[in-house]
Amino acid sequence: MRIEAEPGFLLHSTPYRETSLLVDLYTKNHGRIRCVAKGFRKPNKKGISRPIFPYTEHQFSWQGRGELKTLIQADVTQAPVQLQGVCLFTGLYLNELFYRLLQEQDMHEYLYQQYQNFIAILCQGQPDEVQLRHLEMTLLEELGYGLVLDSDAQSGAPLQADSYYQYIPERGLQLSINQRGPAQGSYIGSDLISIACGEFSTGSPLRTAKQLLRSVIDFYLGGRPLHSRELYRQHLLSQAS
Repeated sequence: MRIEAEPGFLLHSTPYRETSLLVDLYTKNHGRIRCVAKGFRKPNKKGISRPIFPYTEHQFSWQGRGELKTLIQADVTQAPVQLQGVCLFTGLYLNELFYRLLQEQDMHEYLYQQYQNFIAILCQGQPDEVQLRHLEMTLLEELGYGLVLDSDAQSGAPLQADSYYQYIPERGLQLSINQRGPAQGSYIGSDLISIACGEFSTGSPLRTAKQLLRSVIDFYLGGRPLHSRELYRQHLLSQAS
C-alpha cells in the first residue's frame, strides 16, 4: 500500500544504520506512523539532502503493509522554524507526549487540528500555558481518558466549591479524607469547577489544572519519566546558577 502527500509532523527520530532514520510521524488521516527513512541522513548522488524538520508540517509519502513503513518523500509545506527558549522545551514535551501516548495508526483528526494550531503558536514565539492545558485535555479525551470534573464519582453529587477532592484515574473525583485544608494530591472544588467550565486562565485554577493534568498523564505513562521534563529542569538549574 502506498500513501501520497499525507499532511503530518515529525514527532521523533533516531539514527538507523549508516545513512537512514527511524521516524515516528503524526499524520492527519493515519495517526502515528513509524517509518524507516532510507538514505535521509546523507545527501543523495546529486548532493541534495533530505532533512525532516520538527514543528514543521510536511507532506509525507510512504509505502508498506507492515508496522514499519518505508518513507519515500517528505516535502515541507512551510518554511522550517527553529524554536527557542521555553517554546523549544514546550515543543519537546508535546512531541514526546504524543509519541508516547498515541497508538500507531489511530486517527484523531480533531486532535491533529489542535496540535497543528498549537505548533503555530509556538512558531510565533508565544508559548501559551492555557492552550497547552487545553491540548493536554483534548489528548486525554481523544484517547478515552477524558477528565470527569463535574461531579463526585462516588455519590454523583455536584462538586462543592469549598470541599477538597482527589482525582482517581479511570474513576474520577472523590472527597478527600482530610477536609481541613489542601493536602498532597487534593484539589479545592472551586478550582475544579472552573476547570470543568474551561475558565482557568490565571491564578489558582491554572495551577490546579497543571498539577491535575500532570498526575493523570503520569498515570497513563505508567510511571515512565518524560525526558523533556528533565531537560527543562536542567535548563532552569543552569539559568539559576
